[in-house]
Amino acid sequence: MLRKVLFMGAFVAGLGACSPIDKYESQVSGWEPVYCYQSLAAVQCYREPKYADKLRLVNYFGPHPSRYDAPEAKPEAEFKAPEMITYWVKDAEPVPQPMPHGDLADRPWLTEEGRNEQRATAEMTTLKASEVGANALLRRISYSKPETPELPAPDTAV
Repeated sequence: MLRKVLFMGAFVAGLGACSPIDKYESQVSGWEPVYCYQSLAAVQCYREPKYADKLRLVNYFGPHPSRYDAPEAKPEAEFKAPEMITYWVKDAEPVPQPMPHGDLADRPWLTEEGRNEQRATAEMTTLKASEVGANALLRRISYSKPETPELPAPDTAV
């Protein structure tokens, strides 16, 4: 009789150990479901399990991902080769040509006259600083500042 009771106790304990819900899942089963997967950059979390990424599962809260029904697998794409062609097209090879010489009217910066003209223009646009001009600019800046309203003093009484 004692042997039967011990056998039944061991059998019940064995069934309890084989339950599909482990200790972790029983602790987090009531939580809002979150399933986190490792990506190349960081861990990304989703509200539903991603069955394509089941090998990258880091952690979950809520029911175990195996408790959800897996979506149907998408049918594999049927690939077919393109139609056979019996011709080919080749672009013409570039032929080396010497650098053009002659009229530089469309490129005046290459002539000596064009370079002189650029220098003269640069000298004309160079402005020299003066104390009077700098003071006038500073006065103008100080007049154009927007006025900031005075803030009330904070209360010191607590």
